[in-house]
Amino acid sequence: MSRTKQMLAFDVGSRSVRAVWVGLRGGRPAVTRAEAFSLPMDEDDPHKLIGAWVHKLGLAKQFCAVALPGSQTVFQSGRIMHNDPRSPEQVAAMDIAQFNEMAGDEMAHDVFAFDTPFEAGVRRYIMSMARPSSIQEAIQSTRRNHLRPSDLIAAPVALFNAMETFAGAHEEPYCYVSIGHTQTEVAVGISNGLLFARSLAAGGKLFTDAVAQSTGLPAVQAEVRKHVDCGLRESDACYEPLRLAADRWVSQFNACMGVYRSTFQDRKFTVARIIITGGGAQLKGLKEYLAAKLFLPVQHVSELPGIDGGYKPYAGVYDMAFGLAISAMGQGKATLSLLPGDLKDEVVFREKKPWWIAAAVFLTGTMALYSATGVYLLKRDGALLDAEREQLRRREQIDKRIQELRARQADVMTNALPLTQITLNGPLAREVLTLVAQTVDPEDWITLFCDEKIYNPKEQNVSAKADTPQAAVRNPFSLFRTLRPAAAAAPAAGDNKEPPQRKDLVDALSSVFIAEGYTSNPSLKSVREMIERLKTSPDIVRVDLRSDDQVLSPTGIPELEGEKLPNFRRFVIELEVKRPEPRNPKPETRNHALL
Repeated sequence: MSRTKQMLAFDVGSRSVRAVWVGLRGGRPAVTRAEAFSLPMDEDDPHKLIGAWVHKLGLAKQFCAVALPGSQTVFQSGRIMHNDPRSPEQVAAMDIAQFNEMAGDEMAHDVFAFDTPFEAGVRRYIMSMARPSSIQEAIQSTRRNHLRPSDLIAAPVALFNAMETFAGAHEEPYCYVSIGHTQTEVAVGISNGLLFARSLAAGGKLFTDAVAQSTGLPAVQAEVRKHVDCGLRESDACYEPLRLAADRWVSQFNACMGVYRSTFQDRKFTVARIIITGGGAQLKGLKEYLAAKLFLPVQHVSELPGIDGGYKPYAGVYDMAFGLAISAMGQGKATLSLLPGDLKDEVVFREKKPWWIAAAVFLTGTMALYSATGVYLLKRDGALLDAEREQLRRREQIDKRIQELRARQADVMTNALPLTQITLNGPLAREVLTLVAQTVDPEDWITLFCDEKIYNPKEQNVSAKADTPQAAVRNPFSLFRTLRPAAAAAPAAGDNKEPPQRKDLVDALSSVFIAEGYTSNPSLKSVREMIERLKTSPDIVRVDLRSDDQVLSPTGIPELEGEKLPNFRRFVIELEVKRPEPRNPKPETRNHALL
């Protein structure tokens, strides 16, 4: 069956009818509404009462999920090896052929396969089978109740899906038991799927008859008193007859579990826990009595970890109906449906019919609207195209004007750059020179102060080679030298080189200055003290002694050959200062201002 977001399910028993509405909340099934209707024990035709109740609820002719009793269903378990090329459906087809020969009828069936966590290389499958007459009887019974079946689920399968929703993750098999009035549904499974399913022909009626025989009350009054002061505790009324009835139920349950143990002989398939639900499970002391007799932990469904506050009021009463709903919605762990194929197609058709009608109406309206608005859209688009063309012409003119203004702005910025650099160069050099003058030793003297770019000129045409090593212009007296570079040799007539790149009108000073001077102290102590004083200035980033030389007497000058010069050294100090940032407005801002 296809997955739906909401489902109505009816659990029709011999003593009561329960209806639940189940929807998805956050991807999890949840009960949105629940109704119950008690049936009299002496009613010959309960369908009239159920039909009247269905009409009262406004559910006549509604689709709902119904249960096929486990006593009318046959379950077959098996294994499929991973190297077996057959699909689960093909394996089930071979098994169903054998059952058809034994039953003498074409059995309706469905199969579900799953992997077990403790069997490597093996897939388990379980097949649900029923006679067509039983299925037709269940369908006719549903129609006599003024309802339509949307899915037909075997009662043990619905029980397993409901219990596994709340049981949480577990690797050991759990046994789920729903004790009805006349029969008990049994399902054994793990988190991945259903392993075993059976139905017992014994239920809560055993306890009702025991109370009636012990007290002499009619069956109706005995049913009421059974839940008042009777139970399986020694202090409860009717303890002894109820204990005998419970022993008869336990014997039938043990016989059923004997079939399970003979089918699943591996110790890994040993049942670890029993979960009970249904009206018969409400008998006082039954949980403790079963735990003592079966030597297994026994829990009521209301004690499962997955039961939240929203489902707590429905636990133990509407579990079978809830399992039918989630099985029909495709939210259960095991998907086994016995609904005939023609009814499945009808359900799908009726489910999708409103959408098909709505889609046809919508498509017709869409085509009509598209045809009616086509001409209007063409005319409107033509007018919009003409308007856009006019706007495009205006934008081209505006763009042309913007480009002219940008070119004019670039010229203004180029012409203003020299003035900006001049205003920055002068004050910065003056401040640094003043700082040097204040820190120099009185016995020393500074002969040169300049920018690093000027001290190390890069504009001299070094490609022009002098004919002789003496061709470069030098001052013969090394004490005072010039910073003017030597004149470059005239290029040859055939030497065609590209003209040098055009310089800016005024080069910006770098943050590094050179101070060159002389000291008579051979150890340069005064120079080092000067450097230390410069380092204390907050405007100085770095100051180092770049070089120092011993000054020798000049040669080649006759007038100075007889002079005796003092012994002194030349030093070169390199200073790096903090350079102020220019405060020029951004070009984009001026562009906007011009525009």
